[in-house]
Amino acid sequence: MSQPELTIDDFGKDHWSLLAYIKTRCVDYKGVLDVKHMRTKNPALASTASIFGPQAWKPEYGTRLSGYFLPGDKRDQARQLPDHDDHDCQEDFERLGLVENMGTGLNPAVKLTKQGLELAAQVDAHKANGGTFATFKPKPVEVAA
Repeated sequence: MSQPELTIDDFGKDHWSLLAYIKTRCVDYKGVLDVKHMRTKNPALASTASIFGPQAWKPEYGTRLSGYFLPGDKRDQARQLPDHDDHDCQEDFERLGLVENMGTGLNPAVKLTKQGLELAAQVDAHKANGGTFATFKPKPVEVAA
């Protein structure tokens, strides 16, 4: 299924938490990602991806975009992509020049670009000051169009 071309303004909780995860893996594991820690819709990856055993993808696991979480514990379901997982989020980062793919589907690895490092630092500062991934709004950084 074709995925929409998201902009950085579309990114919400799932993109920002993945960016924080990627930064941690770059710092501590040379950029090697562990698919057991990622939302994965691909059955070939999902069969080995969960510490709880094979998990079938469900639409409610899909990526939540900016604007999904509303005041009063309400949700805007139109701001969720039911067939978009962390691997799709990673591809969104690649398309915008925030990460470089250094691995394969079965052995994912990435490198943060200068812009990706800047955004990851913004996410860290937001979280350190009591913010959540869902409420993070980035300051402008130059990204690929």
